[in-house]
Amino acid sequence: MVHEGRVSRLLSGAFGLVLAIGHVGCSDTTSSGGASGANASGAGSSAGAPGSGATAGGTGGSAGVQAGSGASGSATGAPGSGATSGSATGASGATDASTTVTDAGAADAGTDVDSAAGGLKLPVMRPGGLDVLEFGSTVFAVNPAVGARIVSFKFDGDELLTDPTANARYYGSTLWTSPAGDWVPNTGFDPPAAVDRDPYTATVSADGVITATSVPYTTPNGKKFTITKVFTADIANQAVVIDYTITNTGTTAFQLSHWEVTRVFPNGLTFFPAGTTVKTNFLAQPINFQPMAGYTWYDDTTHMAGKGEGKAGSDSMGGFIAHDAPHPKGDLLFIKAFKVITTAMAPPAPDNFAIELYATDAPTSTAHTYVELEEYSAYTSIAPMMAFTQTVRWYLRRLPMGTDRSVGSAALIAAVHTALGK
Repeated sequence: MVHEGRVSRLLSGAFGLVLAIGHVGCSDTTSSGGASGANASGAGSSAGAPGSGATAGGTGGSAGVQAGSGASGSATGAPGSGATSGSATGASGATDASTTVTDAGAADAGTDVDSAAGGLKLPVMRPGGLDVLEFGSTVFAVNPAVGARIVSFKFDGDELLTDPTANARYYGSTLWTSPAGDWVPNTGFDPPAAVDRDPYTATVSADGVITATSVPYTTPNGKKFTITKVFTADIANQAVVIDYTITNTGTTAFQLSHWEVTRVFPNGLTFFPAGTTVKTNFLAQPINFQPMAGYTWYDDTTHMAGKGEGKAGSDSMGGFIAHDAPHPKGDLLFIKAFKVITTAMAPPAPDNFAIELYATDAPTSTAHTYVELEEYSAYTSIAPMMAFTQTVRWYLRRLPMGTDRSVGSAALIAAVHTALGK
């Protein structure tokens, strides 16, 4: 979130941290145009220039948990000064996503019926400029005209993400880069428009994979890159796979982390596998983290309206954030699964935690209208014309009526393990 209250903490000194090793079947990779992906057992990923046979990054091994049995993968590249990427995920393995349909050809993308390719409802390109992955009870929408932002994630028509009524500028889910010090205080903690909200160039493949790429951006300290977002429906696991790729379009290497920022409505319950180091008082109001049953919990009903913004960070022993969103028809369970980062992989202070939560509030921001669920990738050196990809899996489930919503709930923990295939 962008607001006055964060500037002081961004300019503060470094904080200590300990980040534990772990893996949840998602990966980040660097490549120069080859293919990268995780196999069905979460064994790792490979990347390299065409013909080079280079191999990178499979550190998860058997310690990781890959939800479901479908293989997943992504391809990233940096031909010339641009970057393209694509991915495909399915119950029986990756598919070729090289054939694309541009926005201009939306009328030919298909009809509004279940396709034979695994239940994805076509066309993906919908009226109003949105690209939509609709399958089963899930609807996931991206707006390429606003930073390829995720603007909707619904289950049975019930929305998880905030819209502009919560905050006209900061809503839905987006990707920033870390450290924020690259563009703070130069921009007063205003994420670069080219990254956050300017139009991305988007295509949709014949099998419904959405690929969106930003215009080139140069930070005030000289880092030149583009961002590519690839969104794939994982029908077998009723999930959405997101590949975020940063491509170095400059002539010198630099270090960056991916920073996914997802905004949900207040009064939910958020939890993640506990770590050993937390900081709960970045801003005016401390975040009430509670350790229990091997997890760190935040019950947003403990937030005190009108007492200022809250911000907290933590390392984590596992690679997911789970969030219970209250609903009268049965709560929604949202899970973001990603690769855990170690201490050595962490971005520099103050963005030096694997997971952060933020609660907006007056007087330095708006009223308490949303909570941000944030995670970081490893702080990685990216050589010129090379690309670094972070993969995140999104799940949305309906919980049975009456499911225990309290801190430490065994039912919530079990529901997450079921969704992730543990």
